[in-house]
Amino acid sequence: MVSRQKYLLKKTDVEIRMNLKKSLDPGPAGTLPLKKSRFTEMLIEANAPELRGFDRWIFCEGMLFNSPNKWWGDRGRRDFPHEGIDLCLYRDSSGRIRRIDDSIRFPVVAAGTVQAMFKDYLGKAVLVEHQIQATGSQRLISFYAHTDPDPNIGVGMMVKEGDIIGALADTSHSKAGIRPHLHFSIGMPTKSFSYDGLVWNTIRRPEMMILLDPLPVIDRPYQKLAADDPACRQS
Repeated sequence: MVSRQKYLLKKTDVEIRMNLKKSLDPGPAGTLPLKKSRFTEMLIEANAPELRGFDRWIFCEGMLFNSPNKWWGDRGRRDFPHEGIDLCLYRDSSGRIRRIDDSIRFPVVAAGTVQAMFKDYLGKAVLVEHQIQATGSQRLISFYAHTDPDPNIGVGMMVKEGDIIGALADTSHSKAGIRPHLHFSIGMPTKSFSYDGLVWNTIRRPEMMILLDPLPVIDRPYQKLAADDPACRQS
C-alpha cells in the first residue's frame, strides 16, 4: 500500500563500495553508507508460489553494470555501457536455471518518493528518489525499467520499502527478441539534474547523473555464467 509519510534511508555500519564512473575505464570510486536491501526476499514474497525455491540470481555476459555487450540478439556491442543490471534468470534449489516472466511483480528497494514515469523501448521506467539520512541532503534514485507500472502508482506518491510498484512488461513486441526482465539502476543526481523533460538518455549524462553498480545492494547470492553457457545462449 502506498503511503504519504516521509521516509529516509537509515544509516548502517555497512559501507558498500560503488563505482562512480560511467565509463568502462578504471577510475576513482567512492563509498556510500547503504544497507544491503531485502529486494530479492520481497520479490519472492510478492510472487509466491511462482518463485518458490529461488536460490540465486544468474547473470550472463551483458546483464551486469557497465557491460559493453548485449545479452540478446547477436550479442554485439551496446551503443552505451550498461547503466544497471538486468534481472532475468535465477537458479532454484534443485539447481535448475529458470526465467522470470511478465507475470512477476516487483517491489521498491527502499522507501522514497516516485518522481518520474516515462516510456522506455520495452515498457515504462519508474524512478523513485531516496534520501540518505547519514549524509544529510544526499539523494539516490532507483530506476526500474521495462515495466508495466501499477495503475495505483503515480508521480509524487510516497512508497514504503517493499511496496509493489509494477510488473515486468510484456516484451513480445520486441523485434530483437528481448525476453521480459527488470532493468535495475541506482544513481546519484548532480546539482544540474532535473526531472523536467527526463528521458532515458538523460541518465547517461555524467553532468546529470553518477551511475552506481546496484549489484552490492541486491540480497541473495548470484552467479556469473560464461558467455557460451547454454542458459545464456537461450536468453
